Amino acid sequence: MRSYFGLFKMSFKGEIQYRTKALSGIMTQLFWGFMYVYLYTAFMGGKIIDGFSISQMATYIWLGQAFFAMRYISLPQNCGAEISNGNVCYKFVRPVNIYDQWFAEHLGQKLSATILRFAPIILISMLLPNNIGLSLPASFTSFLLFLIALMLGCLMAVTLSMLAIFITFKTLSAKGSITIVNTITMLLGGMCIPLPLMPIGVQNVLSWLPFRYISDLPSRIYIGNIGTTDALIQIGISFAWLVALIILGKILMKKALKNTVIQGG
Repeated sequence: MRSYFGLFKMSFKGEIQYRTKALSGIMTQLFWGFMYVYLYTAFMGGKIIDGFSISQMATYIWLGQAFFAMRYISLPQNCGAEISNGNVCYKFVRPVNIYDQWFAEHLGQKLSATILRFAPIILISMLLPNNIGLSLPASFTSFLLFLIALMLGCLMAVTLSMLAIFITFKTLSAKGSITIVNTITMLLGGMCIPLPLMPIGVQNVLSWLPFRYISDLPSRIYIGNIGTTDALIQIGISFAWLVALIILGKILMKKALKNTVIQGG
């Protein structure tokens, strides 16, 4: 466990040095935040849809942008290149589980990138006028449950990134793997279109999938769109999905490593 914490800390410290990259990310998320808010404000036309008001929609969007680095599916640093050029073989001789190693490193990267970006976006969005800015949480209980759901969502995003690594082993294309998994996650998880704005039938289907727990659930708990009891149930389901995806990821990773051939070896 100490080895994995060391990998996490090293990755965390390495990523947090990229302040220029963080500034670029902040500007990008502010741009997309304003675009999405005005787009869905026009779409809703001042109406409340499925208990989802314009003010709640704006908060939903800004939370997604503030924690974008946490929910974005990517690969651990240099992971894709190592798989493509064969340098991943050096990881095989280390006395640590390769899945856990990449998991710890990627978690450190996500948390450090989020810490550098979220505060300015939260501050700026809270200073905006009503109905286009970030509102306060529905209640103190909602805020606490939001933090729990947010952390589980971050872990969920890391597990999906591990699945993207498995696809990279099969295709040797890190960019393609990330694009596939990230597109599916964003479309089905409410990151492009808020789930409350989708047809009820579509919502019912997507509510059974793990993707909504990355961003949709934390945001809806924060704005009070989901009650306390239902939030606790959904957090429990999120944890169950997390465990299931970790087990699946370990099985697939073991299979990928077993069938890996490096320079004919």
